[in-house]
Amino acid sequence: MELVGRILNSRLWLIIMGLMLTAFMLIGLVSGQVVDGAATFWNRELTENELNMAAVIEIVWSAHVLGMGIMILGIGLFAADPVRARVGAVAVLAAMGSQFLAAIWSANFGYAGANGFNAFAVLIMVVPLITLIACFSKLNARR
Repeated sequence: MELVGRILNSRLWLIIMGLMLTAFMLIGLVSGQVVDGAATFWNRELTENELNMAAVIEIVWSAHVLGMGIMILGIGLFAADPVRARVGAVAVLAAMGSQFLAAIWSANFGYAGANGFNAFAVLIMVVPLITLIACFSKLNARR
């Protein structure tokens, strides 16, 4: 049981998730991949004006995820249990919930999102899930 407790370390998983979100978004924004890939998320050809709007949407979405990543990283680095676990659980639920809702609602307007299911997609889903479980397992932990 102690091994499970060590694996489900809320600090570790919040830091991993925060670093993952922050790094992926920074790389995408700085390299221009966010803007270059904007057209691929729509289910039809875009006009020039629509392409510009798609790029802005991706920039804003990425900046939003970047902010959440920095927030989650900060919780992992600076908060102590049980506050870290409690605030971390709320932050993970808010971060992933907002992305899930945004993707669902955007689909009504032709936003298709990423195509395919690969190792990257698994990482994006598994790390937050483990982080959430780790935070829930430490809700009443003592320092």
